[in-house]
Amino acid sequence: MSDNPLFRALEYARSPDPQKRGPAEKALKSMEEQNFPLYLRGLCEAMQHEKLSPEARMLAGIQVKNTIVAKSESVRIRLENRWLMLQPQVRNHVKLQLLKTLNNENRKIREITAAVVSKVAAVEIPKRCWPGLVPQLVEAIGGQKTHENLKEACFTTLGLVCEECPSHLQQHSTKILNAIASGMHNDQKNGNIKLEATRALANSLKMVKKNFSVQKERNLIMTMIFSAATTKNENVRLAAFMCLEEVAKSYYSYIGSYMKKVYELTSHAIKTEGESDIAKQAIEFWSTVSEEEIEIEDEKLEAEEKGRKPDRQNFGFVKTAAKPLSELLLHCLTKQDEDIDSDEWNVAQSGACCLMLMAQNIQNNVVPLVLPFIKNKIKDKHWRMREAATMAFSCILDGPDKNELQKLVVQAFPVILGHLQDPQPQVKDTAAWTVGKICSELPATITPEILPNLMNALRKGLEEPPKIAVHICWAIHELANEVQIEDGKTSALSKYFMGMVQELLKTTARSDADQNLQHDAFEAINALIHNAAPDTYNVIAKLVPELLGRLQRTLNQAKQASSNSEANRVSNAQAHLCAALGYAIVKNPQNCMQYMDPMMEFFLQVLRMPKSEAHEEALIAISAVARCTGQGFIKYMGALRPFVMRHLKDTQNHKACGLATGLVGDISRAIEGKITQDPSFCNELVEQLMHNLQNQHLDRSVKPRIINCLGDIALAIGGHFEKYLQWVMKLMEDAASVDFRDHRDEDDIDYLNLLRESVLEAYLAILQGLSDDGKEGLFLSKKYMHKLVEFLIRIAKDSDVDQIVTRAACSLIGDLARILGGQADVKKFLLSHEVIKKIIHDGDNGDEESKRGAEYAKKELHSLQGN
Repeated sequence: MSDNPLFRALEYARSPDPQKRGPAEKALKSMEEQNFPLYLRGLCEAMQHEKLSPEARMLAGIQVKNTIVAKSESVRIRLENRWLMLQPQVRNHVKLQLLKTLNNENRKIREITAAVVSKVAAVEIPKRCWPGLVPQLVEAIGGQKTHENLKEACFTTLGLVCEECPSHLQQHSTKILNAIASGMHNDQKNGNIKLEATRALANSLKMVKKNFSVQKERNLIMTMIFSAATTKNENVRLAAFMCLEEVAKSYYSYIGSYMKKVYELTSHAIKTEGESDIAKQAIEFWSTVSEEEIEIEDEKLEAEEKGRKPDRQNFGFVKTAAKPLSELLLHCLTKQDEDIDSDEWNVAQSGACCLMLMAQNIQNNVVPLVLPFIKNKIKDKHWRMREAATMAFSCILDGPDKNELQKLVVQAFPVILGHLQDPQPQVKDTAAWTVGKICSELPATITPEILPNLMNALRKGLEEPPKIAVHICWAIHELANEVQIEDGKTSALSKYFMGMVQELLKTTARSDADQNLQHDAFEAINALIHNAAPDTYNVIAKLVPELLGRLQRTLNQAKQASSNSEANRVSNAQAHLCAALGYAIVKNPQNCMQYMDPMMEFFLQVLRMPKSEAHEEALIAISAVARCTGQGFIKYMGALRPFVMRHLKDTQNHKACGLATGLVGDISRAIEGKITQDPSFCNELVEQLMHNLQNQHLDRSVKPRIINCLGDIALAIGGHFEKYLQWVMKLMEDAASVDFRDHRDEDDIDYLNLLRESVLEAYLAILQGLSDDGKEGLFLSKKYMHKLVEFLIRIAKDSDVDQIVTRAACSLIGDLARILGGQADVKKFLLSHEVIKKIIHDGDNGDEESKRGAEYAKKELHSLQGN
């Protein structure tokens, strides 16, 4: 064993003995924290040290990677900043040593090194800190004296670097393609080099748009792929089909002239490659083409709604190939795995996924292609045919016209229900899945005549092995969501409600219930409660004590859990039970009032547990308690306070932070001005919310909720909000100025609309709250109105504003007129400014809620005009 403490720690850190592994991991962490530059140098040395075991050297590479990579966005940013703050000579030394290690004799060391280089490149290249990396890799690939091991490693690295930062490498695209071509050339004898070059092409395709737009270069790229797809090396063929998938995804508009050859290659692979990954990848090409064509049609509809031409044309490649392709896919469905418990993705599943996408793509055209197979095989004596026909039926339930399908489903439903009792587990499994699809896609086919048989089949299905029972739970969940309440009193499921919930509760407690079954059974219970008709409300009230008893038992079980898996199972059960109780409160608050104290006691106990996903559901359930109890919730505030603050401060867990923020809003609306009974708590809440709003590392999805919450507090405490007004209004102005004008995508537009709605509603709440205590004049000072006018102008000019923002803007205009219209400047602005007319006009032309908002604004402006 080496005397070097770092080397020794690396050897021990991979030991199966926790007595050695634990201290070694702590030692590595300590070295990283005490002297990060020295730690990096030592890890690079360890990667090259021949006397260390290969496993320890690989671990050294992983440790380097982990110093700049993290799953959490905020941690990743912190690690990247730490790397970039290192002295240039330290970073250069690490990079030089990594590039040297690419020439290592051990392939696994080379592979981990390539991955580390790509992660460093992902940080440095966008900052223009490593401009020479790609030229160095390309030069090494082209060097006549370069060892083949190094060439192979350079191709691996090049592909990974292209994958990490495609938008920053376009200037190198031609050199990269030339280098890749040299590795994929027919004369290339080294199979590993050819493989890594082909993989590099797959990873680089996104960034060669300029080259692909030139026909001559496009032809060369496609020729390279076609050649690789017919080589003897299976791994190279697989990589070639991965290239074809990427071409379909990135260059759909260019592939028309190559589709004949592509069909030949993919159909040959599907027919002859058996159940290999190559066959699955060939099917994946057609799945991708379908996805692109579906997306193009969606874009076309959106363009028509906005009165502009669509950006892309749908060439209907799948529709053209539909007949022979559907035959291939239907044959694939018969290649099921013998082992129902196998989790390996197989050709049958690939075929089913592709057929499903084809149905969504070509819609009614798929039915005549698939229906004969279903009719001929659904009662076949061979289980593979029965299962394949049932699967084919489920695949075409989403896409074709519902009215067309309804007749088919009514005819087939008895057969599908019969398959739930099939002796072959695979047939049962697919039948259960198909029943769920019918409940989800075509609930109208479940007639009063069919429902009793369906409910009986579902009840029996819950006793099947977990893999099948999961699909039964999903079917119940979808059925509960789709069944309509009749005459505001009852639903078709009312008489089955209690019996089905009890069966599902039994299912959650099955000794063989895995986490998936437990989760789906609880989800079905929650869907039944959430969608319950009024005539089941008394039944729900009777269910609450049982749910509370089960939650109490999980709290005891959590203390006795002897393994992580057992603790996770208990935590999941707690989460679902909290959710079920929350739904019960929302559905039947009056009858649940008697249980509020024990509920809160158990919810608080859940929050006292160590880190758990149940915390989130407990916070949601407590929100329901606050809405139900109103001002009576004040008695729980003392015990709840530390947990609320803990989750508000836990900004790395943005979901829990967002839920805690929502809970504060619900509490504010419930107890209103009583929240100021403890001024220190109110101050702490507002300060933390403002701090979170300014936190650049907090997930942006939480920001609108914070603004809404501040509005809720303002409305609750009225004039007392004056002490926070100056700082909150500044933050509102900052939020109102967010625009993304230069780089907006769909997610940005959705976020911007949510943010703007929250700002408008918070302005409204602050104004109303101040007005309730006669302090509305504060809204006029410090140029708040000037910033608000700028915000309204920005909204009026933005074509991406949606109707919820327009509605909120109209409501705010109405309140400004009602509350501040007596002020001359405000009156003049409201009655004469074009932005007011534009927003009200948009409201008049919007949905019903927008029209109501516009009517309210016009009514208040009319009253103002008459004064």
